[in-house]
Amino acid sequence: MLTHPLDSANDPRLCPESQYCPSPNAAQHASARYSHLVEEVAAAINLNGISYAVMMITPDHFEDFVIGFLFAEGIISQDQDVHEIDITPVQDGVMLDITLANRCLIALKQRKRRLVGATGCGICGVEALGHALPDLPPLPACAPLVLEHVDRLKQQIHTHQLKAQRSGAIHAAFALDEAGNILECREDIGRHNALDKLIGALLRQKRNAKALLMTSRCSSELIQKAVRYGANHLISLASPSQLAVKLALKYQLNLVHIPKFDPPIHYSIFDESLASQCNRGEFYACSY
Repeated sequence: MLTHPLDSANDPRLCPESQYCPSPNAAQHASARYSHLVEEVAAAINLNGISYAVMMITPDHFEDFVIGFLFAEGIISQDQDVHEIDITPVQDGVMLDITLANRCLIALKQRKRRLVGATGCGICGVEALGHALPDLPPLPACAPLVLEHVDRLKQQIHTHQLKAQRSGAIHAAFALDEAGNILECREDIGRHNALDKLIGALLRQKRNAKALLMTSRCSSELIQKAVRYGANHLISLASPSQLAVKLALKYQLNLVHIPKFDPPIHYSIFDESLASQCNRGEFYACSY
């Protein structure tokens, strides 16, 4: 896989000249003045020469993002499906020119986007409702995750969030082992981007994490990404939406919400006695 790595902290092309940066010196001065703030750039994704999407992301771990994003889109099934990633800085962001294996072209034609994906929206621009809410196969039933040391886990989260320690305004996605220890972390201004970067990193490293954790609110697209990856558990530090819980139960993904002060809340249908009491028309009302 060929890439052109980009150092977003030192590349002046990521601070375009504008009315706020009228000269290179002014651009550097402005960059230094706001260096404590999180970065955000437009990333134009081109697949085999076809313009596919524009996403607003934090400019780092581009390879991880590309692999995770295309995997979540259902365009690739493994990282080897991507033959080349060419990263080119431009005035307003970066161009990501990606060469896919020929076997992925059918999926690409079925899953073409038209619009821009904003920072906070992981399914913006899809052409059909079926693409926004795909019918994914359910995961194997698995007992809910046991979280015995929540305070220790929260401390690990803080330690691994290096960008958040500087800016505070950024999401993070984590991969956990069976003991609840953090294996990998990725941060981004967009919560779905952070998860894409994490999943991409795990796919490239050939690592299998059964539990994922998000610092952000849990919405439906995060459930879909976790299910596609094959995680059995998704932990969120913010409340899930009703649709997120409904989809998690449908796909047999154990969903855990860790409130700031209260004990964890589990959503699962693993326990058959609880599942039998669950009104199938009100899936989101059934919790474990």
